[in-house]
Amino acid sequence: MNDVSADPIVMTIATPDPLILKTFQNYAEVFETLKPSAVLPYYHYPAILISEQKPVKITNAIVGWVVFKIAMLLLKWRGYHHSKTESLNVIQLREDLAIVTGTVIRYKRDGGELERFDLNYTLRNGKHGWKIVVGALLTIAKETA
Repeated sequence: MNDVSADPIVMTIATPDPLILKTFQNYAEVFETLKPSAVLPYYHYPAILISEQKPVKITNAIVGWVVFKIAMLLLKWRGYHHSKTESLNVIQLREDLAIVTGTVIRYKRDGGELERFDLNYTLRNGKHGWKIVVGALLTIAKETA
């Protein structure tokens, strides 16, 4: 018989490395330029991006450039201007692994809201610092009156 506790124990580091949050904030700021080559250094390859449409495996910087070029062009066509992040939280699971969660609100040029979503990014620390290995985005439905 398998004797597994109903209450899992998650071991985390009490005080996360401040570079985790700084790296993510830098990534979010660079993303606003809508230049694919600017975001690529923030990824460890292979990486996986998961949206409600489908997961995308980014095997290298060339594939990453193509994926981000398409995504960023679509954002431009939809009138994207800037983003705001809220409620960012860092959970450092071990010395080389962390999760960043939060909410992103994207705005149009006219100041109206384009979309909002929750994010869950897994970062890995290696010889080149903290890099994104998995990014999952979950759209938050707009409330109707």
